[in-house]
Formats: sequence, C-alpha cells, structure tokens
Amino acid sequence: KDAKVLMIKWYPRIVNLLPTKGHKFPRVITLKFKKTNEGIAYASGSTITVCSGWIEKRPEDIGLIVHELVHVLQGYTGARPSWLTEGIADYIRWAIYEGKTQSGFHRPQEAKGYTKGYQVTAGFLLWLEREVSPGIVNKLNTKMRQGKYKDNLFKSFTKQSLDELWNIYISKSSAG
Repeated sequence: KDAKVLMIKWYPRIVNLLPTKGHKFPRVITLKFKKTNEGIAYASGSTITVCSGWIEKRPEDIGLIVHELVHVLQGYTGARPSWLTEGIADYIRWAIYEGKTQSGFHRPQEAKGYTKGYQVTAGFLLWLEREVSPGIVNKLNTKMRQGKYKDNLFKSFTKQSLDELWNIYISKSSAG
C-alpha cells in the first residue's frame, strides 16, 4: 500500500525532473511482489518487481520504489551505459527523494570511479548539478532516451571531459 502511494506521488515529480520533448511516459505501471530471498527489486518495461525477502527484512527501504520507478520512466533505447542508468536512478532516489547531501556520498579515489554506478555515480551527478552544470542530469537522460549518449557529451555540456570532471570531483573534500 505504501509503495503504491509513493508511486502515485512520485510519478509526476520524476516526469517533471526528467522531461524529454516527445517522450511518451507509460500511463500504467504494474507493481508486483515476488516471493524470493534473491535480489532486491527490478524494473522491466512498465513493471516493477520487488523481492519479498528484501522488503520483509528492510521494510523501511521504500526508496527502492523510487529508484525502480525512475527506470520505468527512463524508457531508454540504444546506447546506455549501465553506470549512468543506475546513477541517474540513484541520484533521483538518494539526492532528491531521500534528501542525501553531498557529504553523504562516497567518492572512490580511483580513475573512472564514476563507472561504479549507483550511489557513487549519484554523488557525482549531484555535484555536477549543484556545482558545474545545473540541468546536466536531464540533458544526459534525454540523450540516453534518444540512444545518442557518448562520453563526449560531458565536454559539450561543461567544457571539460568526463575524466577531467571526475578528477576535480574526487579532489574536493568529501565534506563537499
């Protein structure tokens, strides 16, 4: 019940955060619970499946619904690196829905650490949005939807390469 209410409340918010001219968002989204102890949750087409074992052990982890709802609404085709797909979903979940601040995101020091995806990439995207290029998450999302993502988009959006941006990001204090 809480998951359904959350989906209804956050559907229009995510649509507004990630608009793309001409993109058709699904009007019906199915939420299923699967009896299994394997996995957490996943999205396929317009269906979100939550693994019962995970949610029974962690009933407070309702934010996973927001993450999976983002995947349904991303509607990607073509080129889509998984690190960015998951990073955008976790950015919406952790930075927007959960309200996590920059200091709450881990910054691995290795080169190309952004490819870890999920919360690592989400923290990087939050920094980019706040400090470098407001609106970049939606611009990247739009290119992913159009199947036109390339790493050089970062340079065209910010005048710096993806790796240059990552190096600046990890050089900042984790207190951000």
